[in-house]
Amino acid sequence: MKIVAINGSGTGTKGVTGQTLESVMEGIRESGVEVEQFILNDLKITPCTGCGTCKRTGQCVFKDDYPKIKDAMLASDGVILASPNYISNVSSQIKAFLDRSFCFLFHCQAMNGKYGAVVVVSGGPQYQPVEDYLLHVTGSMGCWKVGSIVSATAQMEDTDECTRVMDEAQALGRSLVKAVQTKQAFPEQEEERSTTFEVMRWLVESTKDEAPFEYEYWQKNQSS
Repeated sequence: MKIVAINGSGTGTKGVTGQTLESVMEGIRESGVEVEQFILNDLKITPCTGCGTCKRTGQCVFKDDYPKIKDAMLASDGVILASPNYISNVSSQIKAFLDRSFCFLFHCQAMNGKYGAVVVVSGGPQYQPVEDYLLHVTGSMGCWKVGSIVSATAQMEDTDECTRVMDEAQALGRSLVKAVQTKQAFPEQEEERSTTFEVMRWLVESTKDEAPFEYEYWQKNQSS
């Protein structure tokens, strides 16, 4: 079993996002499971230009670090998406990564049936749009949404609050591992997942002439 963590913080492992994510990963490691972290700020992820080459050929025109992250995710059993709250949205680093993933992880539903969790850090109380968005993205990839953890910068300055949040983060990591191990289903997510899957099927089939790679992928992997 393997979990992939995507760290979208501009401060990498040094800030509160990195600290909170590390606690989630500690919970995973305590369960004896390998976790691989990708720190997007230390990697080169070129913003998508919408050229559509990936839909046609399965290959992106940009030669950067995106493929190794994508391949690690596809080989994993679950993923953690972590981002700070920047003006009621995710960081530019993780948004660039997600935009590059529209063909492989969203249209093709290549993560379908895997598991996901979300980490959000906010300096203030208006974090809900970011948490909702990342959970939506996790589900749109076809993953079961195991849960999320939100932490605030101020909490890290209070010993008791910091301990509570980090304990909660570790518990999320353990829950992610347990969900993978038991092949846990979340009945309340069934309708949303089914709708997303069928929408992506319709999209790919209706654009098969302009997106032959996606169509062939579905015929081989998602036909049932």
